[in-house]
Amino acid sequence: MKIGILGAGNIGGNLGRRWVAGGHEVLFGVRDAHNAKVQALLDEIGSDACAANVVDAFDYGEVVLLALPWQAVQETLEQAGDLLKGKILIDATNRLGAVAPGSLPSAAEDIAKWVPEARVVKAFNSLGAEHLLNTQFGSQQADTFICGDDEAAKAVVKQLAEDIGFGVIDAGSLSNAHLLESLAKLWITLSRRVGREIAFKLLQR
Repeated sequence: MKIGILGAGNIGGNLGRRWVAGGHEVLFGVRDAHNAKVQALLDEIGSDACAANVVDAFDYGEVVLLALPWQAVQETLEQAGDLLKGKILIDATNRLGAVAPGSLPSAAEDIAKWVPEARVVKAFNSLGAEHLLNTQFGSQQADTFICGDDEAAKAVVKQLAEDIGFGVIDAGSLSNAHLLESLAKLWITLSRRVGREIAFKLLQR
């Protein structure tokens, strides 16, 4: 699968590493494709990854991952035009700090409002970026929680998550995205108290 990744930082970079290792092809959409850090990432990943501008990432990906700081999200999405029409847009962002007046309950819902032609799925936002490289904690694998309004889109994201070792919990519709974003805030709070070697797991019997 061809995956466009908006951002080549910790989250985008680590997911890109894992997906290429799993047989996918990745294009990172960045401001400067010749940046030294971006080039170092590409050298590490190998020939199944490349970098270009964000518009190229929108166009390239069968699936597009949004892995940018929240303050850059709306401006970046405004460049998409019709390129996201019908495509799966994975929202891995966390909207921290003050919320702008008129915002919807979650970042994911705001994103769906800005690009209504995309099939938005919230995922990969509720643990430290370093754990994307290794989702195993002792004898158990970390869970990622996903939500969205398109069942077929969620099925694709579920598979991409399982490809890198996650257990996947479907949390329902996109209106539940605020719960996943609160889970991220809980992870941040706990990490400051007990350290970053933590992840969430839903136990069932």
